[in-house]
Amino acid sequence: MPQSFAIGPLQSLGDALDGLDVALCAFDAQDRALAWNGTFLRFFPEHEGLVHVGEPYAANLRRFYTHRLDAQEIRHIDRYIAAGIERHRQQFRPYHFEHRGLHLHASSQPLAGGGRVRVWRAEQMDAAIGFLPAAGGDASAAAAGLAGRELFDRIPDGLMVCASDHTIQWVNAPFVQMYGLSRSVSATGLTFDEIYHRAWAAGGSDNDDQYRAGAVILRENMRFAGAPFEVPLPRERWCRVIAKGAADGTVFYAHVDITELKRQQYLLAEAERIARESEARLREKSIVLEATLEHMDQGIAKISHDGVVELYNRRALELLDLSPDLMASRPTLAQVLAYLSERGEFVPSPPEVQAMLQKDGGLDRLHVYDRVRPDGTVLEVQTIPIAGGGALRTITDVTARRAAEQRIRHVADHDALTSLLNRAAFLQALRAAVADVRRHSRGMAVLYMDLDGFKPVNDRFGHAVGDQVLAEVASRLRQVAREEDRVARLGGDEFALLQRGVADDQGALRLAERLVEAVSQPITVDVHQLRVGISIGIAMVPPAEGAEATDILLLLRQADMAMYEAKAAGRNRAKVFTA
Repeated sequence: MPQSFAIGPLQSLGDALDGLDVALCAFDAQDRALAWNGTFLRFFPEHEGLVHVGEPYAANLRRFYTHRLDAQEIRHIDRYIAAGIERHRQQFRPYHFEHRGLHLHASSQPLAGGGRVRVWRAEQMDAAIGFLPAAGGDASAAAAGLAGRELFDRIPDGLMVCASDHTIQWVNAPFVQMYGLSRSVSATGLTFDEIYHRAWAAGGSDNDDQYRAGAVILRENMRFAGAPFEVPLPRERWCRVIAKGAADGTVFYAHVDITELKRQQYLLAEAERIARESEARLREKSIVLEATLEHMDQGIAKISHDGVVELYNRRALELLDLSPDLMASRPTLAQVLAYLSERGEFVPSPPEVQAMLQKDGGLDRLHVYDRVRPDGTVLEVQTIPIAGGGALRTITDVTARRAAEQRIRHVADHDALTSLLNRAAFLQALRAAVADVRRHSRGMAVLYMDLDGFKPVNDRFGHAVGDQVLAEVASRLRQVAREEDRVARLGGDEFALLQRGVADDQGALRLAERLVEAVSQPITVDVHQLRVGISIGIAMVPPAEGAEATDILLLLRQADMAMYEAKAAGRNRAKVFTA
């Protein structure tokens, strides 16, 4: 398909001609159908639902003549089709023919880059064709002109057609959107002055100075189709109106949104104003800027398109521990990274950060990453690409911020009294462990624990002593558990432990026995020697069940049930859940 025109504008033109009772059908350079309007199907109903984008014109003609020719003429249909194609390609002057009781005027107009547009109008519809001349030849030529390349190349954002009395006959969809109308027919019969007033009144701004200025511009320019003019629109928009009159008094108006152009003009005017500032003022601003950069708490460096570090401030040298002599030599970013790498600066950083720094320094995209220095300082490094090449890089010490974030996360996930995981965090760890069992067939166990003899201690010595006992029990549970296990306080004197990588219940029982032994030892609180025990219930997820769905709440209930069996069996012991 030729690239010099598109189906969308052709269809928009066809929709516009629908309001004038003018049929349109467009073809590409290979005579394949591109677009058609509703009037075309009204004139030629035999094509309703049968014409398709990309359909050859020969197929279109065959269907057309099949419905027109009688039994004698149908034998010569191929000759009619060949003649129709030849006329389609060679006919430039309007011609007339009868079809379904209509006397149709037809004309053809070439498109830029190949292809053509054909238009038809019915003689009895002359009175309804508002802005086309009534004479047959002139009307067809005007319709063809609408489809021609000159107008096609200049289709604006909005289109308005007015009669000689300045009332609007038709507008297109961009016009409707530009002026806040509900639909195109809402504008029919109104003047543009009325449309303009309604657009401003809808936002309650019809008393605005810009509206009054725009109204004056309209009064001066809408009396005749003269030079283009510009009017302000609500919400700080601008529109340029271009008018073109026809011989019968009809006027075509193109409405182009020039808001961005106005903004650029404003920015250009501002730039010119700044450029006219005195040299002393510019020098003063430069001094202020340099002082600001030097006293910022954030390190800043600018890298040119060829990788040279052109600009940096004192804070950047301090945060990165860079050599002033090195930076004074205008090094490339690659040289700076090599200097830091030789000193082991990147060793604590994650592998992906090290790979990015060793590759190209990460100047080609907007990104942020944390780099940990050997002394534990955490630096947030942000890169902002600059149009035309190069980048601006900022370096911020976020050590205290990351530590605070870590404390916040710890508070959210841990029990305040014992510093063990809380119930929500334990359930999250349990979900991850179940997924690990499914992926790697590594067994796991859930140990549900409840203290024995804690209530008498709490009742006799008070909650302060009871809290110290709970904290000591938590400490002992944590000491017995392995590093990869997770210990939590579920509430009150109830605890839980997630044991990873355990193949059978014997491994879980051995861990439980160690926990019982540890908790059973005397606990000294102030001058009191206290003893508590612990009952443990165990629920297993063997490796063989890795592919099965596992309900973590069911696991906890099973472990809880086994714990009550341990209490019933004499307390201070462990039991494994069995179905």
